[in-house]
Amino acid sequence: MSVGLTPEQLDDFVELTLKNFKRNKWTDISLPYQKYVASRLMKKNKVDERGGEQISWRVQVKNSGLARNTGMFATDVTGVEDVMVSANAPWAMQTVNYSYDIDEPEFQSDRETIIRILKVREHDAMNSMAELNEENLWSAPTSASDRRPMGIPFWLQKDATTNVDGGFEGGNPAGFAGGAGGISSDDYPRWRNYTFGYTNVTIDDLVKKLKKAITFCHFTPAVNYASLQNGSEPDYEILTTYRVQEPLERQAEGRNDQLGSDVARFMNQVTIGGVPLSWVPYLENNDTSDPLYGINWKTFRPFAKRGCQMRRSKPKTSPSQHNVRTVHIDNWMNYMCIDRRGNFVGSKS
Repeated sequence: MSVGLTPEQLDDFVELTLKNFKRNKWTDISLPYQKYVASRLMKKNKVDERGGEQISWRVQVKNSGLARNTGMFATDVTGVEDVMVSANAPWAMQTVNYSYDIDEPEFQSDRETIIRILKVREHDAMNSMAELNEENLWSAPTSASDRRPMGIPFWLQKDATTNVDGGFEGGNPAGFAGGAGGISSDDYPRWRNYTFGYTNVTIDDLVKKLKKAITFCHFTPAVNYASLQNGSEPDYEILTTYRVQEPLERQAEGRNDQLGSDVARFMNQVTIGGVPLSWVPYLENNDTSDPLYGINWKTFRPFAKRGCQMRRSKPKTSPSQHNVRTVHIDNWMNYMCIDRRGNFVGSKS
């Protein structure tokens, strides 16, 4: 090779140099969506966890009820009761790869050309992973054998009772009789998420029900305890479709007589009771019920296996193609909702 690299040296060159290569920028128009919520979550909200078969946490589902009003010389009433159950979510794995042949014409040129070609191939692989994980975030496994992560629609079930006025009706996911996280909402109704149905994107319909959902999902502890949440105040965001966001923007503009020359001042700035609302391209293209997922990010988070997030392998020789090298990128993660009733989903009735 004119670059003076043997195949083995080339493999080392790829492994050690690719991550630090920053020259020769390009424009990427390969991705279909304007934004990817899953990628944002993994950068901002990810929690690193140790290995094992699954991630587990404890949920207090009831109290012993021993408190009572009493008087002097009253007989004590005591007892011990197990008020805790375990919730869990298994690890889910994704993988992607890219390959190169050491005899490709580009690999007979200078080192910078080699790295530029490989950088594009790795970027292509990472784009594919981003697309897969966005789909994973907005979908749900249908059974325990389904290897998809437990996305938002798994933890936040839509209303199946046509209770359009709103209530805690988000029950067990289909295919999981034991319930989301292994806790059945049939046995523990307070493990249900809040739901509502709506017909029109108006103040008297959708906005009214959103106000109620935000209010009813905000649980304030009466007694401080070692909570899994980081602080008692929620961190809400409402995620929906553009078909919902844009009419709400127009309503906000219609209620403001000081818009000035900006006829779309509330574009991407609509809030409901201070809670930001934004549209999700994946939902726009894949959910005709125009859902509104009200998520408290202090109760819903992605978790990643420590040392196994986007783990990149060394170039490996293909078993049946001795001149072909393949780089594998593996990812171990899942999503967990530590308190379903602190979240809601509305959908068209």
